[in-house]
Amino acid sequence: MKHITSLTLGITIAFSAISGEQKLTNIEPNSHPSISAQVRLSSWWIARHSENMAAIEAANDPKKDQKIELLMVGDSITHNFDKGGPGENVWKKYFTPLNAINLGFGGDRTNHVLWRLNHLPELKTSPKAASLMVGTNNICWGSDMPKQAAEGVRAIAERLNKMYPDMEILVLGVFPRRRTLDHPHRKEIIELNSYLPGLIKDIPNVTYLDIGQNFLDDKGFLSEEMMPDTTHPSEKAHEIWAKAIVPILKNLMKPE
Repeated sequence: MKHITSLTLGITIAFSAISGEQKLTNIEPNSHPSISAQVRLSSWWIARHSENMAAIEAANDPKKDQKIELLMVGDSITHNFDKGGPGENVWKKYFTPLNAINLGFGGDRTNHVLWRLNHLPELKTSPKAASLMVGTNNICWGSDMPKQAAEGVRAIAERLNKMYPDMEILVLGVFPRRRTLDHPHRKEIIELNSYLPGLIKDIPNVTYLDIGQNFLDDKGFLSEEMMPDTTHPSEKAHEIWAKAIVPILKNLMKPE
């Protein structure tokens, strides 16, 4: 590990595409929820997953000039790069040129991301890189302990490496949440991030980066300018995020 300090598908079709011959089970058995793949049954979630599947199938079609070279994996914080979100223009500027696909889903925890990856068709040509940032919902809206959430991040990184052994993976520390350092959620995120380097160090082709400090002032305060609701980045914060990771991603995506 390297360590650095629209298509619309009907719901019936979507369920068919996702399930195939396999039943839609709620939780695939494992030791704790963060690493136990779990589906969400919201109609928008199923439809968005189907859109991702269709995009991958299009990239696999030699008749179509569509490439996917970068996977952006996460929750609503990544989802907000989409059209209509505060990061839309930032995505067009920084990530569209990298042939990226947005695999961020609002409200997802690590177990939901695992389920999605388990039920995505694989690209015939391996992506060059993936950026992964998830875990805030595990501890702020779930019942997971910070270390369990971190183990969920590790499980996703392992899954990505298994899918595409030659792909570089940039694991980001979870972004700060809430205004002040003394808020319990902020403390839990700091603890979660403290486990990540050790948990992912033995996974091939993984780089760890924590850019959380970029959003804070010198006293650790998270301003409304950066995250209006104390959780989701503003357009300015999306730009800070992109400027921090895109040079690293470009370097990781270079042919050897």
